[in-house]
Amino acid sequence: MGKNILILGGGFGGLAAANKLRKGLSSEHTVTLVDKQPLFFMGLTKLWILNGRRQVGQNPGNRTLLAKRGINFVEREVTAIDLANLKVRIGTERFAYDYLIIALGADYSLGSPKGLTRYAKNMYTESGCAEIRDLLPSVREGALTVLVCGLPFKCPPAPYEASMIIDDVLRKNGVRDKVKLQIVTPEAHPLGILGPEAGKRVTTLLASREIAYYPSQKVIEIRQKSILTEEGKEIPHDAIFAVPIHVAPSVLKNSRLLDESGWIPVDSATLATEVSNVYAIGDCAAPKTPKGAILPRAGALAEEQGKVVAQNIINEIQGAKKSAAFDGQGVCFMEAGDGMAAALRANFYAQPNPKWELEPPSEDGFRQKQNFLEDRMKAWFD
Repeated sequence: MGKNILILGGGFGGLAAANKLRKGLSSEHTVTLVDKQPLFFMGLTKLWILNGRRQVGQNPGNRTLLAKRGINFVEREVTAIDLANLKVRIGTERFAYDYLIIALGADYSLGSPKGLTRYAKNMYTESGCAEIRDLLPSVREGALTVLVCGLPFKCPPAPYEASMIIDDVLRKNGVRDKVKLQIVTPEAHPLGILGPEAGKRVTTLLASREIAYYPSQKVIEIRQKSILTEEGKEIPHDAIFAVPIHVAPSVLKNSRLLDESGWIPVDSATLATEVSNVYAIGDCAAPKTPKGAILPRAGALAEEQGKVVAQNIINEIQGAKKSAAFDGQGVCFMEAGDGMAAALRANFYAQPNPKWELEPPSEDGFRQKQNFLEDRMKAWFD
């Protein structure tokens, strides 16, 4: 008898899992992917809007094309998860499952800090990046602030690469010497989970571009011309480009899956939850390193998690041992402006501390980032 595998969320993890499941299982088994949007935009390309390298809505993947691969796509919002009865309410319908993969990502909390929606532009949305892009040509002087509102946030290098892209735009506009560019963050240093030496590599890049860095600053209020932090500092600004606070999607709050961290605890190797045949991957999940730190939110990690979960479901259905394990390794590419990027490779599960390698920014690094994008779009959408 065929099994129903239901995947909630069509980002990196959900798409990787769906494609691997479909390739590995016979047609008697049903693979269904649910997402409220038919189009997929890879998050790593949002910052390309800042300098005009990409336009809003350009080059999407189309989830409706998954049907050609034998993957059912349901374009609706997940409204409830009924673990006791192995059902999920999608819109007004109920879908039964034998295996459930939760890949719903993270939502943004726009009610905090005070003044966020009034005085800041959301750097983690396409529309917010377009607003920043449209503002930059008119900037002649003043202080521009990239603000991290809270931890954790997905794509840990993003605030730093955004500041370097903006720095590049201001230099090309001939106004950089009259503009103070600064980063304010609650992090003690960039790429916190990798340790202070990795952070130093990034702050050295920032210093070489005269980007001011204010670490360990938790913002409690954004005012029209200043940021007030919990540490008592008042930092002047003329524009705020914000990384909003990340929270688990509201549908998960009533699912009994979240722990005190606000995310779904999972086995760090298999991504299994405490509920039989239910897995969580990507930004909504909280796999931990050997030292107990929650793994960073990153698309490349979600992709590998999706593949591991899919392989173990395939193995179980086919009567084999569930032997696939997520190894905590991934790569991302931190842009540095002027068509350059630095490849960052990390093993977060290494003992006694995570191992990492950060290459110097280069044009080749940017080409690698483009290839990373193109390879996955082809793999998932032809």
